[in-house]
Amino acid sequence: MREELVEMAYFETYYYANIVHNVLDNPMGYLRNLNNWHEDREIGLFLQPFPKWSVLHEFAQFIIEELMYERIGDVASTAALSNSRSQLWVDQALKHHGIQIPGFQNWLKEKSVLLEDATEDHIFDYHQDLHLTGELDELLTQLSNEVFFILFGNRALLAKLNAYVSGVVQGIEKADLEPEHSALLVKDGVPTRAHIPEWVRRAVFFRDRGMCASCNKDLSGLVTIATPKHFDHIVPLAEGGINDVTNMQLLCDACNLVKGRKLVKTSSRYEAWYT
Repeated sequence: MREELVEMAYFETYYYANIVHNVLDNPMGYLRNLNNWHEDREIGLFLQPFPKWSVLHEFAQFIIEELMYERIGDVASTAALSNSRSQLWVDQALKHHGIQIPGFQNWLKEKSVLLEDATEDHIFDYHQDLHLTGELDELLTQLSNEVFFILFGNRALLAKLNAYVSGVVQGIEKADLEPEHSALLVKDGVPTRAHIPEWVRRAVFFRDRGMCASCNKDLSGLVTIATPKHFDHIVPLAEGGINDVTNMQLLCDACNLVKGRKLVKTSSRYEAWYT
């Protein structure tokens, strides 16, 4: 399969996308859990310029993994301990995505543990072993890619994600950075402006359908060649915005001039697929 194609297996993808949406709609309600996402990882997560594994990928993976471990003690997992025909969620997901594994029951046999003697601790250890052997990380990567594919087109959601991230970034002090990272901040809480890679420009241009993300003016160049395109931050760098593909938008000349260092609300209007 060509590298630029994403194979969508759709195993609970919309469920996870909805959870991501709900958390970002009310981040204060999940503040303690969200802190676990980025605590002591802020530099690698938020300050490295334009990683292809974006902040939305990172956030989606965190949410999916949190939900996965919450399931260990749920009814379905309990059923898998008492019924040889039942499967753990992780085994179902891995099988759906074509990732080959022996499965939980075979894992128990290797550990010389009878199914009726298995506990939640065994399920947890099984997940940890899948981490170590790489299958679980492969699954989380695939699920996160699918959630990204669905949500990247939702600029309002991206604005909420980056608004939350900016609040964290504003608390980072330049003096606390290691010497090799000091150039990542221009001053306390303000990331250094970075060159926008061509792949970011292409992704944002096609996501926004060649239209200004604020006023919806056509910037495709199909109607007129006199259409300067500006790729700018949804949350400005001056307010803790980050250099990430999810924090970029396509703007026309007029909207870009109005924006300056201020936050311009991104439009929630999109071109219809057909009329």
